[in-house]
Amino acid sequence: MSMLPTKQTIIILTVLSAFLLVVVGFTYQISHNVADRTIIRHQQEIAAEAADTVEIWMEQQKKILKATVASLPLSAVSRNKDTYVPLQMAMEAGHFSDVYLGTEKEGELFDGAGWEPPPWYDPRWRPWYKHAVEIGELGFTTPYIDLVTYEFVIAMVKPLFIDGELMGVIGADTILDTLEQNVLKLKISQNSFAFIVEKEGTIIIHPNRDYVMRQSIFKIEKDLKHRISGFEGAAAQSIRFVSDGDKKYLLSYKQIADSNWFSCVIAPYDEAKSLARENTMVFAVELTLRALGILALIVLFSMVGSSTVVFILGRRYSSTLQKYETEMTGISKDLKWNIVKRKEVEAYYQTLFNVANDAIVISKDLKVAECNKKAEEMFMLSADELLDKTLLDLSPTYQPDGASSSSSLQEIITRTQKGEQQVFRWSFLRCNGSEFPASVSIKSFELKEEKLLFFSIRDISKRIDAEAQLMQAQKMAAIGEMLGIIAHQWRQPLNTLSTYISSLQAAQYNDMLSRGFVEKIVCGADGQIKFMSKTIDDFRNFFKPSKIKSLFNVFDVIMSAVKLMEAQIKDADIKLLVKNTTGGSTITVYGYKSEFVHVLVNIMANARDALKELDSQREESLRKKMEIMVGGDDEFVTIQIRDNGTGIPEHILPHIFNPYYTTKSSQSGTGIGLYMAKMIVEKEMNGKISVASESGSTAFTITLKRVMEDDAQ
Repeated sequence: MSMLPTKQTIIILTVLSAFLLVVVGFTYQISHNVADRTIIRHQQEIAAEAADTVEIWMEQQKKILKATVASLPLSAVSRNKDTYVPLQMAMEAGHFSDVYLGTEKEGELFDGAGWEPPPWYDPRWRPWYKHAVEIGELGFTTPYIDLVTYEFVIAMVKPLFIDGELMGVIGADTILDTLEQNVLKLKISQNSFAFIVEKEGTIIIHPNRDYVMRQSIFKIEKDLKHRISGFEGAAAQSIRFVSDGDKKYLLSYKQIADSNWFSCVIAPYDEAKSLARENTMVFAVELTLRALGILALIVLFSMVGSSTVVFILGRRYSSTLQKYETEMTGISKDLKWNIVKRKEVEAYYQTLFNVANDAIVISKDLKVAECNKKAEEMFMLSADELLDKTLLDLSPTYQPDGASSSSSLQEIITRTQKGEQQVFRWSFLRCNGSEFPASVSIKSFELKEEKLLFFSIRDISKRIDAEAQLMQAQKMAAIGEMLGIIAHQWRQPLNTLSTYISSLQAAQYNDMLSRGFVEKIVCGADGQIKFMSKTIDDFRNFFKPSKIKSLFNVFDVIMSAVKLMEAQIKDADIKLLVKNTTGGSTITVYGYKSEFVHVLVNIMANARDALKELDSQREESLRKKMEIMVGGDDEFVTIQIRDNGTGIPEHILPHIFNPYYTTKSSQSGTGIGLYMAKMIVEKEMNGKISVASESGSTAFTITLKRVMEDDAQ
């Protein structure tokens, strides 16, 4: 056999091995950088989670204190139960250690815990009182030692005004332990911990109580002060530093909203890396590339050594090489088969674990064929137990919308097998029988000529609970307004009943009390009482939540909303028009009827408030007007609510549907009404809601899928 082809082959293989070594080294460096960024991002997410927990706690405490202020007789504060009972109720509702009220004029202190201050005590000179007056709104103080309990507390304070005059300050103390339970319980790894600092670095919450308000993080970790001078910025950030000799640490922090506090997490870099390795595939790629680099290096040296041996002994053993040529051909085929097989296995497991944070289930004919650890945790079953189940075994008989799980899943799989990836919401069962909602992505693929289904399942229980809490908060915010409407609706019937009663007395005095006169009075009074009863029924239906989706007439919902808002619209001297451009009297849609009434009432209430604010600006010739226009075609129906106000500023429009975003004062706006409207229309009813504003008008447009009468039957 000629030596030239052998030499060329070895040279080519050597060059390819060197090239492979360079490519692997370059790729390994990139993956190493990606892995490093993944570690930092993971720690930042943990810091953000701790910040979110504290923000939720702070928001709950603020709501309780605002409710307490609303129930206090500010103009007649005295040492009686009308003053003390709200303070004591606030202590129980918010788990405060103390709730107290200091007055501006007399300098008196009313303490809900029953503490009687000494004669020299003047609340106006206390730091908490001065802080509330200085900021002029509800806020938190820095931790300080309480004179009653002698423990570190954080005070939430709010100045109290009547007609712009300062009446006093209300405060609520929370023992530091309560806030520590929300922060320090976040255990990430063995030597990592969470804590809270002020902007300049002063420690507010820390596992070591000796550091609280006595130490700065920059004094404890001296290397940090060479890297940052203070904490700033709303976005999550990370800083590497060295402590305990040469040991590397990672500090991640995020600002807590509406405060100058920062939620921080410190973790040894090696532990942060190990924790991130459990939640991502990046490190597996890094190890694989490292192994490939070593393999390429071995191959490179092997090729160089082989070429030397071939050149020295080539001629002597050329006949031997020819003898084994046939055998090498067979080995080459075996190697090719092994490579193909290995690629199939790699593709299989890469598909299985590419979304490691979600439960992954691979099924064949709905029977579970493979799953990952997340699926075991989610369903509370072992892998062997899951492999004995079908997807229907893991689902309730009926989904929350009343549809059969079997038929619904079969329809989804049919669409998936046509090549369409499906993303949908589904209700599953854990092993203990409890249901939980999930967001599911399903994709069909083939492996070894078998058709399989790939399920990616994400538990969205927390998100659903948060949405439910927001919806409940919106309803609670609407209760006060609805009570005002009921009072307005009842005022006229009560006046009429009073007139009837007065006429009876006058008739008796003038000896005109006849049977016909009494029957007339009774009939009129009965009509007024029935009207008042009907008003209660209307508002009770408004607050009754829809449990399941149903078909309903759009015009029925519009008239229900109009009836609820009619009195307030009339009282504000607003002209209300309802226009139907469809030509029909019945427009049917599918969804939650009661919740959709909430949507319309909320938008109409916003339009009413906007028009009421324009009374001083509006010319008498331009009457305030609100229009509800219903249009559409055979496929969709549109409902547009328009008012002739001054419109919404352009810079506000992109944020109008954000949660807790409001242009009203804190007394009249919660900022969740339009956010809940968007959730109900788009997420619950698969529709679309938008807003447009021009000079002199604002229009909210709702688009829903129409159900034709033949389909409804």
